[in-house]
Amino acid sequence: MAKVLIVGAGAAGLMAAGAAVRQGHQVTVLEHMDKPGQKILVTGKGRCNVTNDCPAEEFLRHVRTNPRFLYSSLGAFPPAKTMELFEGLGVELKVERGRRVFPVSDKAEEIRQALLRYAQDAELVHDGAKKLLLEEVTPEPEAAPAAPENPRHPKKKKAGPALRCIGVRGTSGREYRADAVLVATGGGGYPTTRPPRGVFSLPAMATGWRSRPGTPLWSRCPVWSVL
Repeated sequence: MAKVLIVGAGAAGLMAAGAAVRQGHQVTVLEHMDKPGQKILVTGKGRCNVTNDCPAEEFLRHVRTNPRFLYSSLGAFPPAKTMELFEGLGVELKVERGRRVFPVSDKAEEIRQALLRYAQDAELVHDGAKKLLLEEVTPEPEAAPAAPENPRHPKKKKAGPALRCIGVRGTSGREYRADAVLVATGGGGYPTTRPPRGVFSLPAMATGWRSRPGTPLWSRCPVWSVL
């Protein structure tokens, strides 16, 4: 059993928490908002378009930007499994025009409550995240080359030390240590639900990386997960 720390209790964070708990891990989720999964409530005009009732291959054809990023995720968890998960959590679903899937209740709150039930065995802590806690990984000694290095074709040197994430420092000042850390803080699409500056720039504080305003962390951050 590993200690898993998840930063962000949105849809992605709650899904990850539920999955990790079911694999036997001890899970802690940090969330800076008073209500976890708040952004779910504004999806699908308040109804939450859960997924589309179609094969993963067809789903990917309609992804406008970088569909290859989703290949492995949709291969492991296609739309059919998403529907099966929510139905198993007690949510009755319906398929509308364009094969869009919504809860029969037409209430995004029902989806939020289902995800909270899915992750109920994880510890939810009301705290933001200010900085990743990183430690340098000691590299294994390299074997001596069999032949002298050719000066015309020198071996490329690694840029800087390898780092391993061992936890997070919260906005409260408390440190959370874990064997695995997953950052699921999302982007800044909605002013009322976007993470505050200290949370949204979390990877920047740890790595020197910078994002454009409104850019989701997962799309550009080089250190977003070590889970």
